[in-house]
Amino acid sequence: MVHTSMSVSRIPTRQRIVNTALELFASKGITETTTRQIADFAQVNEVTLFRHFGNKHGLLLAVLQECLQKYLVLAQVGESLMVSDMSTQSDLRRFLKYYIQSSLRALESVPELMRSLVGEAGQYPIESRQALAQGINQVNQTIATAIHDVLLNSRLQYSLPPIKLANLLNTCILGYAVITLTSDVQAIWSDRDEFISTLVDMFVQEVSPLTQAHPIIDIPAETVREILLQAKKCGAKDYAIAYLLFGSGITAINIIQLRLKDYQQQANHGILLTRDAAGTGRSVPLNQKILGHRYGSATNNPLSNYLKARKNEIKNDLKDLKDDVETMFISGDRKPLSLEEIEQLWERWTQPFRNLDGSPLIIDQARHTWCLEMLSRGIDADSFCIISGIKPKELQAYQIRLNEKLAIDKAIALDS
Repeated sequence: MVHTSMSVSRIPTRQRIVNTALELFASKGITETTTRQIADFAQVNEVTLFRHFGNKHGLLLAVLQECLQKYLVLAQVGESLMVSDMSTQSDLRRFLKYYIQSSLRALESVPELMRSLVGEAGQYPIESRQALAQGINQVNQTIATAIHDVLLNSRLQYSLPPIKLANLLNTCILGYAVITLTSDVQAIWSDRDEFISTLVDMFVQEVSPLTQAHPIIDIPAETVREILLQAKKCGAKDYAIAYLLFGSGITAINIIQLRLKDYQQQANHGILLTRDAAGTGRSVPLNQKILGHRYGSATNNPLSNYLKARKNEIKNDLKDLKDDVETMFISGDRKPLSLEEIEQLWERWTQPFRNLDGSPLIIDQARHTWCLEMLSRGIDADSFCIISGIKPKELQAYQIRLNEKLAIDKAIALDS
């Protein structure tokens, strides 16, 4: 039943039409509701309705946006109420249960609207479908933030990024709501509690404690530049290796496995092919800029310059070729460079520098620095995991460190 007793003059005409349409769509369905009915109940001329929205689908688009905004507010309120005091896995379970229950209640409060949305979706113009997808993405982003905060407060980690968890969670919720409103749900789930418990269990059983075995400690930009300068003074090979460590984020083990053909120039960028312990290949872009300072181009950089000299060495030593001739980095005795030798090179470049706690810099910090730089540039989580080889469950530690750096930068900016 549409309520019209309150004074309509206090509500703007456009909003009054949207409110009336939402109530009629929810009670009668979209197909059964006409623009004439909406105009009559909103106490406006039908021409006024068309002037504001163009047609019925334009009005439906406005209604969908209104519903999604209300749902987004619900999600944000739920997040603020639930996240702040969570610190255990049981709290994660409580948050998920609360959110699923609230979402189902919101969706089931407008049954006719939901049925119409499902049954008539094929008739909607592309603008309506795009708006609905955009709204759902907004909700997913909000819940992803909440999930991230819950995991962080609870010292937990998950094998998937929070946004994928949110996408999956909301897809399950929406799917259950559609089944409930369009069929006999008891043929699938005995009751709602069973569905909620199963969904919560599915998410919670995949979390694990956040490990801190390898803390993320990056190196300041000015120190990185000094290290690269020290390496340059030591020779072309040192400079190329240091450039790889800070420009591609590969490990020392990756470096000793590199072959001459593993560096390729594509368009205006250099690409490295590395391998993991199982021999699986991974392509990694070689950054031309490192922490704001440019180190040449794809055809003229510390690595390409070293490789030109390396190939000249091979041509001069054709009479004494060895099996390791394709190895990218070799030592003084013409053997492939060892992990121990790379560690010694690192110590030579970094000897003057220390971490804030006085400890010496370790080679893993070059990789941490590259990872944080890539994330700070805005690369998405999926792409980052692909090029870095870092597993999704390890990503959160880098995101935490990046947030710390951003917070410090913002605080410092207040003094400027």
